[in-house]
Amino acid sequence: MCTTFTKNINEHFLLGQNYDFYYGHGLIVVSPRGLNKFSLSEEEQKRVEWVSKYGNVTFTQFGRELPMSGMNENGLAIAMMFHEDGELPVIDNRPSLNELQWIQYQLDNFGSVEEVLKHLEDVRIEKSIYALHYTVCDITGETVLIEFINGKAKVIDKATHYMITNTSYELSLEYAKQFESKSIQQLSRKTTSLDRFTLAYRLIEQVSQQPSSNAIDQAFLILKEVSIKPSLQSMWNWIGKKIPPTFTYWSIVFDVNNFIIYFKDHKNKNIRQLSLQQFDFDKLDHALSLPIDNQLSGDITGIFTPYSTKDNERIIYTSYKPISHLISKADQEELITYPDQFYRV
Repeated sequence: MCTTFTKNINEHFLLGQNYDFYYGHGLIVVSPRGLNKFSLSEEEQKRVEWVSKYGNVTFTQFGRELPMSGMNENGLAIAMMFHEDGELPVIDNRPSLNELQWIQYQLDNFGSVEEVLKHLEDVRIEKSIYALHYTVCDITGETVLIEFINGKAKVIDKATHYMITNTSYELSLEYAKQFESKSIQQLSRKTTSLDRFTLAYRLIEQVSQQPSSNAIDQAFLILKEVSIKPSLQSMWNWIGKKIPPTFTYWSIVFDVNNFIIYFKDHKNKNIRQLSLQQFDFDKLDHALSLPIDNQLSGDITGIFTPYSTKDNERIIYTSYKPISHLISKADQEELITYPDQFYRV
């Protein structure tokens, strides 16, 4: 469930993400600055309240404000992955954010990796469905991996190559070292977390030694090599009932230092792109959105339309249908209208 990496390829600092799941609908949201927001938390937990400092673009499937990845106008970019051996913090006195809204909070408030780390312990991540770990990077090329091991935040800030799948980084690296003497062609193409990590690590290593002339194409090639073909649900710790096979549904490349996002999906192989610099965050006073599962191609920056509650409703009712026994219809309806409570300061 997901693979991410960062790499500087021919003066393009890139964050690549494969989003692996069992459906591919979703929403791209352009969020303005200056919105007064509050966290989604259990009633007995303290809420986080903030005013968004940075405009940003996010990719979401479980509702606006609950992104899988995104980048803000200052060049901070974040992507998540399922963390099979992760354990989030226990309840304490800190206010809480769920595992996806944590991403939105960082993109709204901070402009660099340094700022994210400075405030890492200010809020507690609260598990709603999955334990996750995160790749966080910024326009300078600084990258960290943030994991939660035994309830404690662990930051990996010294790595030869920054990439991660679904197992803790140190365990993944230890596994990959067993195959250092093998060529890339000899490596396993199994879709297990550790095998994908090993293959991706070596592919990124190869790019370091023989950089491609086209950085974006090279990033998508790496993502293709570690993509998930249709696989049985028994391989994954998914939740829900009657879950269909898992695919790599989205492949996203954030060209961080150029503020451009490229992506394609399982049903539409055309690469689409959008530029954060073409959104006038100084004047934008409402959110914009566009379905991820579209049939477009090329530059889609100018095609975004004003966000509506119906946009959120579409993805939420579809996403939560397989897990409706865990997330009630009332809770889903609350998620649908939740962003409507934000207001400009």
